[in-house]
Amino acid sequence: MNFTTVLHQAKSEYAYAYNENTLHIRLKTERGAVRKVELLALDPFNWVPRNDGSMMYDLDKESIIRLEMRKEQMTEMYDCWFAEAGNLDTKRCKYCFVIETEKEKYIMGCHDRIPYKEDESELYNLFNYFNYPYICKEDLYKAPHWVAHTVWYQIFPERFCNGTPGDGRNVLPWGSEEMDGALKKFGGNLEGIIEKLDYIQKAGFTGIYLTPIFKATSSHKYDTIDYFIIDPEFGTNEIFEKLVKEAHQRGIRIMLDAVFNHCGYQHPFWQDVLMHGKESKYYDYFYILDADKPIFDGQVLDGVPQEIPREELNYRTFAYTPTMPKWNTGNPEVREYLLEAACFWTEKYHIDGWRLDVSNEVPHDFWREFRKRVKDRNPELYILGENWDNSLPWLMGDQFDAVMNYEFAMPIWKYFRKEKEGERIYSEEQFRYAIGRLLTSYPKNVTANLFNLLESHDTERILNRAGQDVSLVKLAYLFMFIFPGTPCVYYGGEIGMGGGEHSNRQCMIWEKEKQNRELFEFISRMIELRKKYDSFCSTELQWINSENSLALKKEGAKETLYVFMQKEGKTQEYVLPEELKEKCCMECISGKMVKLGKSIRLERNGYQMYLIFKETE
Repeated sequence: MNFTTVLHQAKSEYAYAYNENTLHIRLKTERGAVRKVELLALDPFNWVPRNDGSMMYDLDKESIIRLEMRKEQMTEMYDCWFAEAGNLDTKRCKYCFVIETEKEKYIMGCHDRIPYKEDESELYNLFNYFNYPYICKEDLYKAPHWVAHTVWYQIFPERFCNGTPGDGRNVLPWGSEEMDGALKKFGGNLEGIIEKLDYIQKAGFTGIYLTPIFKATSSHKYDTIDYFIIDPEFGTNEIFEKLVKEAHQRGIRIMLDAVFNHCGYQHPFWQDVLMHGKESKYYDYFYILDADKPIFDGQVLDGVPQEIPREELNYRTFAYTPTMPKWNTGNPEVREYLLEAACFWTEKYHIDGWRLDVSNEVPHDFWREFRKRVKDRNPELYILGENWDNSLPWLMGDQFDAVMNYEFAMPIWKYFRKEKEGERIYSEEQFRYAIGRLLTSYPKNVTANLFNLLESHDTERILNRAGQDVSLVKLAYLFMFIFPGTPCVYYGGEIGMGGGEHSNRQCMIWEKEKQNRELFEFISRMIELRKKYDSFCSTELQWINSENSLALKKEGAKETLYVFMQKEGKTQEYVLPEELKEKCCMECISGKMVKLGKSIRLERNGYQMYLIFKETE
């Protein structure tokens, strides 16, 4: 057997504490090479005295837990095995694997891979067992209890709704331009969001994620000038307080966007550095590269520095953007300043979450302190990092509760889309493998809280990717709403707003006759089903054999969800698995009970969803 293709690492996504008495264990083996895996686990201090009066002890073999691992997922290269070792009352655990192929059987431990002997003489060498020394309560990953069942609505405030038209602000006519521009202003504000809370509630959303609202120069507000006041173009601190109160009364939570990686060019600390150079008390708040050169030697128009060649930038920035100088968060005074701002909004305004911009470029120890400070004010606060790729180091229980799950979005973008020259489209098999990789990349309790999205203010709209085909968009949303994690709809997505990468921050369309109401009703129904049925949120996703379609089932506490999707192609008859044939179940969209036959019909970009309810005693 080729053990170079067998993967496991203790204290990682392969072996983690699910709760105070339970470990989850994973193993990956070469695709199709292994027929069975058994997990052996025990408390390494379980020894019993011999009966011969010798004062010697033997391992208590009777205390060993033997669990047959189940195949959790498959990828192009691996079979992914899983077992749950529960009831670990002493919280200590050592373990090994017994791996069986068609011809051979091996013991796999942390040091050696040994052929299995019938006398099991090598099976009880605990020095070769992987070790999880102790499940410490303080180290457990724990997210707020409410997150996994929340459905978010992301709002870009400047383009959502102007609640005070005619107030004298110099803004462009609503919706008069499509292309984005950092300095274009259309007048969206907090009063507009308050005005539309009933709309958001009616759609079914239970959380609002606001992109930055603190004082800044641009329309996007990622160039913060003052972390303690609402941008006057959006309103006041008092109006924000009203927004939070009104939202909470409707059962809607509020998450703010914090930019602690960098600030805006007009931030007073940065302006002081530009004015006084090394003599500024804030000089070490930033990263100046060469103290003997001008800090910025480019053109500044209306207070906005113009782009210069990146090799001429003399200070660290977000990307190479001169408008966004990077904070030195290793400076204790910078830390206190930013953490004070986080605590101010958490404690005084009772917000429910922080989304952290460019979070993977800020030191881990800053985020550890951030978590301590804000969780002291509100233990049920949701901490969400903006990381675009695998983020396990941030999700070990000491920093974030979740990240924006772009690793979920990317397979969606590659599968639920129209063909475009130069861009790869996934087949059904490739999509299943990509989802399998994702589901085994994180602990299950982390997966349940990841922030799933199809589009955002930083990406092309899903309608554009789907070539304006709403039926394809529906399939993408359907998959998001049945996937574990906390789903988010970007404003306008629910009514069919499109837009490319540079036109994805358009003004919200409020005229009903211009909205896609069918899509709105579909998404509202998906939200309703997700709230009602635990299987929609479950982390237990199993693929059902199918070639030219996607078929899966998800187990909930009281029901099993079956989903069948046909992308593109011709209408086809899909033969149901034996467990579904001629069964009574609920058709999800209509909510009606139906009796299935032996097959179902799947049309182009069509779907069927059924719930089978478990018998209760």
